[in-house]
Amino acid sequence: MPVQSAPVQGSSPANKGALLFLFLTVFIDLLGFGIVIPLLPVYSQAYGASEWQLGLLFASFSGMQFLFAPMWGRLSDRIGRRPVLIGGLIGTALSYAMFGLAHSLPMLFVSRLLAGFFGANIATAQAWIADVTSAENRAKGMGLIGAAFGLGFTLGPLIGGELTRVSLEAPGFFACGLSLCAALLGFLRLKETVRKGAVKSPMFSASQVRQAAREPRLGTLYVLYFLAIFAFSAFEAMFTRFGLARFPGVFGVPTAIEDATLDQILASAPIAGRYMAAIGVMSAVIQGGLIRRLVPRFGETKLAVAGPLILGLGLLGIGAGGLAASWTLVMCACLAMPMGFGLNNPALNGLISRAAPAAEQGSFLGLNQSLASLARVTGPLVAGSVFYRLGPSSPFFLAAGVLLAAGMTALWYHRRYGASFARSAPK
Repeated sequence: MPVQSAPVQGSSPANKGALLFLFLTVFIDLLGFGIVIPLLPVYSQAYGASEWQLGLLFASFSGMQFLFAPMWGRLSDRIGRRPVLIGGLIGTALSYAMFGLAHSLPMLFVSRLLAGFFGANIATAQAWIADVTSAENRAKGMGLIGAAFGLGFTLGPLIGGELTRVSLEAPGFFACGLSLCAALLGFLRLKETVRKGAVKSPMFSASQVRQAAREPRLGTLYVLYFLAIFAFSAFEAMFTRFGLARFPGVFGVPTAIEDATLDQILASAPIAGRYMAAIGVMSAVIQGGLIRRLVPRFGETKLAVAGPLILGLGLLGIGAGGLAASWTLVMCACLAMPMGFGLNNPALNGLISRAAPAAEQGSFLGLNQSLASLARVTGPLVAGSVFYRLGPSSPFFLAAGVLLAAGMTALWYHRRYGASFARSAPK
């Protein structure tokens, strides 16, 4: 029998201070993922780091989230959401202070590992939303988390780049101060939620993985989320290389560069960053606002079908624009991506929350975030390999194919389980 999560008795809309705290928590976590990017060329020169070492430095954040997101989620099921969220922010502040004070490559690695470790609590914020929302409003609440996620992920490089004009230490100290302010806000305004039951099993457990493998409803949702993040991460990683190879004038170089060096990529990254920031902001607006109107009208399972197909159409258009040397086509295709991503993420997170046991929201949402972190590591690696083997447009065609498969799988899921989700929602 499918596992159902019941709405918390006496649920009421979260107060504005608590919602602001959750927004800041997720925003800061993803800000940390991107804030290091503008500093990479500086560290490359200062510490003699190789491209392999810099890639490892970049991946260390997601790697730690992959390992520890389920642990934080499970801990929040045991002791409550509030201490995990506030404690995670204090630890994140420590990691950013270390980042600002770093004067060696090993210290940088330690700071990024700590940032990934303490920042692996996004699932706890999602579980807090799940605790205080009824089933039919779950995706709307998850949209708030998605909006913060999108803004943090895309604005991190821009903020980091601007702060480097002040000093190399400024980005780390700024993020440290922001984390401490958010922790103080949480201490003053965030109340513990009422959760169904108590989890007494060990914090490190493979029970969620076994249950997802046995239960097609949960397992399919995890696969869909992984594929969407995998495809979008491939786009983010390859967009600058793609631009240098197909549209050198737009990306500030005189001639096309298919085998760009790290310095060339980083020099052109601010141009690509503006476009990706626009996509992130539009996606955040959709997740934070439009999703509230679409969920009651269409339901999560239909949006989970439309999201990857629209996102895949956008990626297909980018690849086709590269073949046709049409920047206009690329820009039109980019407009479809925020809608696809903005529909997909809240719908899937809401569905996962509704399919998971009520007493283990943090655990199952943590496993989902762990898979998302794995997708952010593997997506760029696969896309880079395809780029060099098959050409600049190939990663986008590959990502579009992945999303087509995700859309077809979501359609099967809607036909099989859509009615049961509709029946499980309180009237």
